Amino acid sequence: MKKKRVFIISHSHWDREWYMSFEEHHMRLVKLIDDLLYLFKHDPKFNSFHLDGQDIILDDYLAVRPEKRDEIRHWVQAGKLRVGPFYILQDDFLISPESNVRNTQYGMQKARQYGHAPVPVGYFPDTFGNMGQAPQIMKLAGLDTVAFGRGVTPTGLNNKVGFGKFDSTYSEMWWQGANKDKVLGILFANWYSNANEIPVDERKAKKFWDQKLADAEKFASTDDLLMMNGVDHQPVQMDLTNAIAVANKLYPDYEFIHSNFEDYIKALKKDLPKDLSTISGELTSQDTDGWYTLANTASSRIYMKQKNTAMERLLEDKVEPIYLLNRKIEKTDQDRLDYAWHELLRNHPHDSISGSGVDEVHRGMMNRYEKVKQVGRYLANAGLDSLAKKINTSTLPKTARAFLVINPADDDKKDEVKVQIEVHRELFAGNTPDGAYRKCEKYLQENPNYQLFDAYGKPVSYRIVKKFVRFGYELPERTFRIPYMASYVEVAFSPKMKANSWQTFYLDNIEQDHGVVVKKDSKNLLANDYLSAEVATNGEIKIFDQNHKLNSRMQIVDTGDIGNEYIYKQSGDGKKIIFDTPITNLKRESLIDGEKLSFDQAIPLPVSADELLKKEQEEVIDVTHRHAGRSKELREFKVHVELTLMNESKNLAIKISGNNQIKDHRLQAIFKTDIECETHSADSIFEVAVRNNKVGKNWKNPENPQHQQCFVSVHKDGSGIVVGNFGLNEYEVSPDGKDIAVTLLRCVGEMGDWGYFPTKDSQCQGDFTANLSVAPTDGSKPVQIAAYKKAQADQVKLITKQVKHQLGEYDLNKQYLKIDNPAFSVTATKVTPEGKMFVRGYNLTNERQDVHITLFDKKPSKIVDLHENDLGIDVDKPLAGAEIRTYEFE
Repeated sequence: MKKKRVFIISHSHWDREWYMSFEEHHMRLVKLIDDLLYLFKHDPKFNSFHLDGQDIILDDYLAVRPEKRDEIRHWVQAGKLRVGPFYILQDDFLISPESNVRNTQYGMQKARQYGHAPVPVGYFPDTFGNMGQAPQIMKLAGLDTVAFGRGVTPTGLNNKVGFGKFDSTYSEMWWQGANKDKVLGILFANWYSNANEIPVDERKAKKFWDQKLADAEKFASTDDLLMMNGVDHQPVQMDLTNAIAVANKLYPDYEFIHSNFEDYIKALKKDLPKDLSTISGELTSQDTDGWYTLANTASSRIYMKQKNTAMERLLEDKVEPIYLLNRKIEKTDQDRLDYAWHELLRNHPHDSISGSGVDEVHRGMMNRYEKVKQVGRYLANAGLDSLAKKINTSTLPKTARAFLVINPADDDKKDEVKVQIEVHRELFAGNTPDGAYRKCEKYLQENPNYQLFDAYGKPVSYRIVKKFVRFGYELPERTFRIPYMASYVEVAFSPKMKANSWQTFYLDNIEQDHGVVVKKDSKNLLANDYLSAEVATNGEIKIFDQNHKLNSRMQIVDTGDIGNEYIYKQSGDGKKIIFDTPITNLKRESLIDGEKLSFDQAIPLPVSADELLKKEQEEVIDVTHRHAGRSKELREFKVHVELTLMNESKNLAIKISGNNQIKDHRLQAIFKTDIECETHSADSIFEVAVRNNKVGKNWKNPENPQHQQCFVSVHKDGSGIVVGNFGLNEYEVSPDGKDIAVTLLRCVGEMGDWGYFPTKDSQCQGDFTANLSVAPTDGSKPVQIAAYKKAQADQVKLITKQVKHQLGEYDLNKQYLKIDNPAFSVTATKVTPEGKMFVRGYNLTNERQDVHITLFDKKPSKIVDLHENDLGIDVDKPLAGAEIRTYEFE
């Protein structure tokens, strides 16, 4: 009789930072790797150690033990240290599509640099939900197998009746993505610690294995049983090979093998049955009781999510497009860009970006974000300097102060942008600093009037924001710094920019200033040809579509929160406090091409939870069993609301800001509509995910929190609404589809999970800002797509750069990237040091789409995978539904 095989894989699930600071975890990691190196030398029977699917472990170890680099490389090449395929173990939903891709690319590149192929499994052991496009992303990365710990319920052969959508007979299954790509899925049905601390003592080993083998066989589809020897931050089991020898002695019908994922998967694939279940789409524990989906991590420490979004936009939508426009990035700059990406990815592990760690963790993250910002700013400025030299401004007046406006977004924009234009400069050389300052002041006094023109000399409406003198300096590459004083004129205007384009404008002196004068009044209405917004005296915002039909109403709502960084739990009083107090300071002002309306609103809120919460926290009472209420002490909570409506815009921008001094509460913007529907759509990772409004039969949580990237939408034939955001990743749609709630602020005082870890900073005290948008639609697919693209483009800022009077190879105006179908949403535009250019994006719909694309007026040369290998697909082949595609241009 063929023996059943028990594949034992040694590992340690390494949360890089979590309930201790990064450095405290880091020091324990050094001890773990030291132990492994000792074990490899002294126990030849020890097969290998799985480095948790993340290469950053080696970076962290070598930061302390750099002299061990050659030894590490040796053991990787020998197959003892199993590395990759990712750089970090990310949270799928809280980082951008491109961040998910770069994590895979950098992880697999680094594994190969150490001299061994990456572990051939997409590894998601502890992610807080799994993105629906994981199968397609993995296939494009050359992986056909994934392992994960959440989202699917294994039923076993004895529970075939009553399968749910996310039930699987076995711990092995097929997982199908939105584009119908399938990968083999391996569920850690008994968690990724199902063989932790294997006993060597025969009596204890017998008891251990009787239980563990029964647990694994209950769900396994083959006689190949997977046993994971390790758990969170677990030291390596030094006597493991002895423990395996004992197991082989005790169980003659089993073969216990110290193994690795590569060998296990090869054996498993040979033995797979034909009756595996197929699970489709997102795996977010939809069929559970709803309390432990951990989706509320999307609203923990929102300030951090907003910073993350800003840094992703900096690298993806500023730095990389700027170098693409140069058509080249030097190797030295690519190295700097890789460094910035690595710093950003270091903030993306699932216990980091989720905001579910102790305060020291997230303070360190904010410092990393600052590093990304500084490197990104350096690269952007260097790239813009190079690009500016390419623009041919020789046809403009010699007195013109020309500047570029670049729209790197995948949609037309007509935003109001402010540009600071240098009109005069005085070097320190030959001057005193104060003398240079006075000369610059005098220049502004003697030249008070200006006009803004487009590239063809046509006057452009604008307003002067301010005129000022400022110190500056240049840092030439080969000579000493050059300090100076300069005169500036800051202008505001609204250029009409095509998607992926640049335009040149210039400021010139004239005899009389023709700038637009800002008008102010106290009216409560904004309107254009597409929609209107009216503010009621109680702060309710009413939004009407182009047919003057009330499309939605928005109000701010506050509730108590006695949960933690993982889970929202409403306070025991169960009350919702609606912001319906009289508004104050109502103001409306004209913009160059639109209007802005603002007001203040104050309301008394309980200062915190009551005294019971502290006791419940200290006793480590599960969130679901807490009963604390809110304090009877009240404090005024004030918000400032700004509404902006541009003349040609189909969406209303909403900015809500304030200073939070309230604890243990959640603030939401509630959009109420008359749209009844069973499903809604949300921007997710490389897809517009369609999700049910109603929860499953097992759901007990009164909340149904969900993840989003740029937008959420409810719609049906004849009507719809798209709500956009910036870094506000949590929303909820009511069961009937009529209400959309977006979380603006969530304030709690503890980490949660397995103990009591107070977290003062997660109360989010201090200034906060939340940016939203709302677009009424008619519910049709073309209009919905247009609103989706607008919400995505709203996260991307216009780029400006002053240009000298010069000859150059580039036209004054250019749409550099042209796409003939808006259903294709661009996620990356980049160039390599070799001069290869890439455009990546995906089909926003689940239907086939014809799409044609040109970059600098040239067609793509090929379609490639995530490693930039030719897929052999015709560049004009229609996009399949939800297909991710990367075009290469020579």
